[in-house]
Amino acid sequence: MGTLRGLAAHSAPATRPATPLLRSASPNPPRRIVAFCLAALWSCLALPGRGVADEPVASAGSFPRFLRPLPGDASTTSGRSAAAFGRSLLLTFDDGPDLVGTSLILDELTRRGVKAVFFVNGHHIVRDRPEDLARRDLLRKLVTRGHLVGNHTLNHKNLCLEREAMAKEIDGASEIIAYATSVRPLLFRSPYGARCRDLDRTLADRDVIQVGWNMDPQEWRGEDEDAIVAYATAGLRRARGPVILLLHDKNVAAVRALRRILDFVDSENARAAREGTPPIRLVDYRVFLPAQALPETGLEPLGRAAVSSLGALSGLRSLF
Repeated sequence: MGTLRGLAAHSAPATRPATPLLRSASPNPPRRIVAFCLAALWSCLALPGRGVADEPVASAGSFPRFLRPLPGDASTTSGRSAAAFGRSLLLTFDDGPDLVGTSLILDELTRRGVKAVFFVNGHHIVRDRPEDLARRDLLRKLVTRGHLVGNHTLNHKNLCLEREAMAKEIDGASEIIAYATSVRPLLFRSPYGARCRDLDRTLADRDVIQVGWNMDPQEWRGEDEDAIVAYATAGLRRARGPVILLLHDKNVAAVRALRRILDFVDSENARAAREGTPPIRLVDYRVFLPAQALPETGLEPLGRAAVSSLGALSGLRSLF
């Protein structure tokens, strides 16, 4: 879902006079051309493994998930220390998709170039009524714009209280999401934040990562837009590590609050730039995925042999 960074090729200015090197028609190119080409090739091939996106990608599970602790657990944050990631914000939306709210949020995120995770309930999209078909189309639009659709069960059940429904609720939601989007959910959010060892094992068997939150305005209780904004911005102002913000895209007040929360992030980052303090980095689902190295091309041994025989790249500058 990310894009690979290209390496820009710098050509000589058009006004530069042709040199014998460029005019040569010999079947055996001059040594300097060979050296330059091989060095350029190796500079591409010898790059260390990078993530598939511009943003750094964390090792699986290293970004804090902020899960409810299990009995005997020492920490509620899976992975490395939260402080290691600096000030960062992951936007998440639960209980959709909603034809009005999700669409408005999508438009706002698209306008700002921000990505989010939408944890959806399968019962909204499992039937073939016109509204269900429209919601499935909406999920496809989310995916094509770079957002992740996560699993929030079929019917929003507390799976640690209704364990007999665990497999059906998880697998059923995954199947309908995969059918609608052609992408099987990578992330799961447990309704009510429920967590138990049976659920952990069930998700691990399916290679699905459970994600919690550490900022919840609880706007579903009836909080108005101003209260949501005040709660979120106060928390972000104090934050020194990652924040996973939980909102509900079917809640009109939360939809309206989102624009003001993102405006605050922009103003806070402008202030941080002026003062030289850490900004709030907007991240997406990739922080939960392992870094992916570029695939081998088969030309790496040739490049290594060329550099070994010709010397370090810095030494080749003298040839020009």
